[in-house]
Formats: sequence, structure tokens, C-alpha cells
Amino acid sequence: MKIKVLFLIAFIFIAFTSCTKDTKMPNYVPNVPYVPPTDFGFAKDVYPLFASHSCPGCHGTSGGLTLSGTASVVRTNLITVGAVIPNNSSGSKLYSNFNGTSHKNISLTSTELKNIKYWIDSGAKDN
Repeated sequence: MKIKVLFLIAFIFIAFTSCTKDTKMPNYVPNVPYVPPTDFGFAKDVYPLFASHSCPGCHGTSGGLTLSGTASVVRTNLITVGAVIPNNSSGSKLYSNFNGTSHKNISLTSTELKNIKYWIDSGAKDN
């Protein structure tokens, strides 16, 4: 009986001490500020997001927010219907509908969301 108890104690001791060796520290990822590409532009960095998330499927060519057409047409429509307020991402529905949540089960990556925010806050230029 004493041997079984000693064996059990030894097993428990070994099990607990071996676990500390397998513990991995989480990787530290510093909060790096967003740096847009040097050649950032609506046509290259924001406009393609609409097609990649199938936005024109719901926001097609009929009335309201239309996300089909050329980049220039879509940009103009975003501003005309009030979905984008240049220089004000927090007041723009395009940004606020995705910031921290999803819209119609569509979630944007952090880079996609940062690109939209940067574009709006830098004047929502047609470039």
C-alpha cells in the first residue's frame, strides 16, 4: 500500500513539474500605428473591397447606395448618399457599420478597415 501511495505521489509530482516546461509565453505584438502604402488610393485599396465581399449583390444598381460601376462612380455615390463624410470616419456609415462588428454577416479584416478609415479621414479623395 505504501508503495502505491509513493508511486501516486511521485506520478503527480512529475506530472505537475513537467507541465511548466511545456508552457509557452504568448507572443507580444506591439501596437504598431497604421502606415498606409505610399501609393495609397481609393481605386486600388478601397474600391476592390466591395467586389471581394460581394457588396454589389445587395447594393447593386437600383437606388440608394450603389456599389457597382467604376471606382469614380462608386466613390461619388458613397458621398452623395451620405455613407461617407470626407475627413470624418467616425461619422461615416461605411466605416461605422464595420468598426467592431459585422454588417450583413460580412466582417472586414483590420487592414481593410484601416484602409477605409484612412481613405475617409484623408478626404475621401478620388484617386
